[in-house]
Amino acid sequence: RLRLARLARTRTTSSSMADPTEEQEEDGEDYEEVTDDEEDYEDDDEEEQAGEEGPPPVIQTPAAAAAAAAASALGPKDWVGLQSMPAQTQQSLMEALSVLRAQNQTEMTVVFVGKQGAGKSSTLNSVLNERVAQSAPFQPESLRPLLASRQAAGFTVSFLDTPGLIEGDQVSQRGLASVKLAMKDREVHAVVYMDRLDGWRVDNADRAVFKALDEHFGREIWKRTILGFSHGQLSPPNSMNYEAYVTGRADTVRQAVRDTLGDASLVLPHCVVENGSRCATNAAGEKVLPDAARTPWLTQFVKTLVDVSKKGNPLKFDPEKNYAGSNDPNKKKRLLVLPLLLLQTLVLRPLLVRQIRADAK
Repeated sequence: RLRLARLARTRTTSSSMADPTEEQEEDGEDYEEVTDDEEDYEDDDEEEQAGEEGPPPVIQTPAAAAAAAAASALGPKDWVGLQSMPAQTQQSLMEALSVLRAQNQTEMTVVFVGKQGAGKSSTLNSVLNERVAQSAPFQPESLRPLLASRQAAGFTVSFLDTPGLIEGDQVSQRGLASVKLAMKDREVHAVVYMDRLDGWRVDNADRAVFKALDEHFGREIWKRTILGFSHGQLSPPNSMNYEAYVTGRADTVRQAVRDTLGDASLVLPHCVVENGSRCATNAAGEKVLPDAARTPWLTQFVKTLVDVSKKGNPLKFDPEKNYAGSNDPNKKKRLLVLPLLLLQTLVLRPLLVRQIRADAK
C-alpha cells in the first residue's frame, strides 16, 4: 500500500521523471513498474525501517566465542544414524571397517559423482541413516559440494555429495568445478559413479561425462571408481531374471567406460542400492534387494567401498596438474619421433634412392 501511495503522489506532481509503464499480470491485476529513482528511494526507506525495527545485534562474550571455536574444532560428529540401524547391519558395517583399521587406516573418504537425479544425495542419506543432503523432486541442486563426516569406534567416514555433471545436453563446467572443490586438499579413497538401474542404454551425454572426468582428474579416478545403481527394487521387463538384468546393465556401463577411455584394464565393480522407504527388509530388519539371495544392499555397498579403499595409496587431486595431457593419445610415445625420423633420413631414404637409381639404369 505504501508503494502504491508513493506512485500515486508521483503521478500527481509535476516531475521530469518519465511515466512508468504498466504490466498486466496473469491474475488480471494491474501493477505499475517502479522507476529507478523511486526504487532507490524505496530501498533507502526500507533500510531505515529495518534499522529501526530490527533486532539488536547479538554480542558474543569471549567465553561464548571460545566455546564456539572449541566446538568447531572437535572434528567429525558421532555417527548417530548408525545406532538406529538394525543390529545386524551395525555389526556388519563395523566388521567391514575393521579391515581398514587392521591396516592402520582410520578414515575413509568417498566422493559421489554422476548426472542429476542419479541418486547421489539419496544414497548418502541412506548410508549415514541421516538426512544430511537435500533430496526432493523438482528441487534445484546446490552448486557447492556437501561434506558429511561421521565417527564411530575411532573410525571416520566422510562422504562428499557433488552436483550433477550434465547441464542441458553438455557437460556442466560448474559441476566439474564443484567436484574439484570437493577433492581439493583431500585424500579420496573411493569414488562412486551413480546411475539408475532402470536405465536402458548409455548415450553420448554419458560418454561425455566419462571423458570429462578422465581429462580433469586423470585415469586414477577411474581406478578407484565404483559403479552405483539406484532404484534397485525394480521388476525387470519381460519377466527377465533380476540377477541377469543387473549384470547386463552393469556390463553395459562398464564396457562403455572402457571403450570411451580406451582402457580395457579398468575393473569398475558395481553395487545396487535402494533408497526408497518401501524397500523390502529381511527378518533382521535389514534393507534387501529383490535378488535370489536377498542381499542386504547397505552392507554390500560399504564392503565394496572398503575393498577399493584398501588398494594402494589414496587419490590426491592436484588442481595445478594438467591431467588431460597424460591421457592424450596424440602425446604418447613422442620420444620415438626423433629416432624414427633419423632412421628414415639416414637409412631408409638412402636405400630407396639407391634402389630407384639402379632400376632407372
